[in-house]
Amino acid sequence: MSWLTDKLTTLMQQKGLTADKLARDLAIERSRVNNIVAGSATPNENLTKRLANYFGEDTAEWLNNVAKRDDGKPTAASIPPDFFKVAKTSEIPEGEMKMVFNDLVGIANAEGQFYAFGNVCPHAAGPLADGFLDGCAVECPWHSAQWDVRSGAPLSGLATTDIPTFELRVVGDDIEIKLNEKVITQGVVGTQ
Repeated sequence: MSWLTDKLTTLMQQKGLTADKLARDLAIERSRVNNIVAGSATPNENLTKRLANYFGEDTAEWLNNVAKRDDGKPTAASIPPDFFKVAKTSEIPEGEMKMVFNDLVGIANAEGQFYAFGNVCPHAAGPLADGFLDGCAVECPWHSAQWDVRSGAPLSGLATTDIPTFELRVVGDDIEIKLNEKVITQGVVGTQ
């Protein structure tokens, strides 16, 4: 188990909290809380601070320990240096999206073109490609903020920072992307 999983489990038990109550109090999805407690998701910097503050804990300690978590996500050294195949064009129909690269990247087929963008919502780390695609606007499934998949620019008041975009090319039926370090730093304030 990770430090965060252990910490949250202990604090929730001590305070008699359920995931439902914690999710309501923090105004985030219950599934997000369950995934964090289970160790299958990592909160971004903002949510980590909110969790620490909620329990009256030191935010710096939480940020340091969450950053140390070995969650199997790629490191900068493991980002492929060139374009690499992630999907087939036939797998993503017009108006649809798909998550790739350990769910850190979304691929959208918007208005007949394919686009690669950071899949982590900067607000609460929601999976953007699980949201909605309207033209070239991707909408977070958790809080309805929207971004332009072509540029990563915010399109609504709830979207306060850009999401990263990545180079993409289509070779035959293969969709290939070229990533950069922003794929790793998604959701960390001040790195976009």
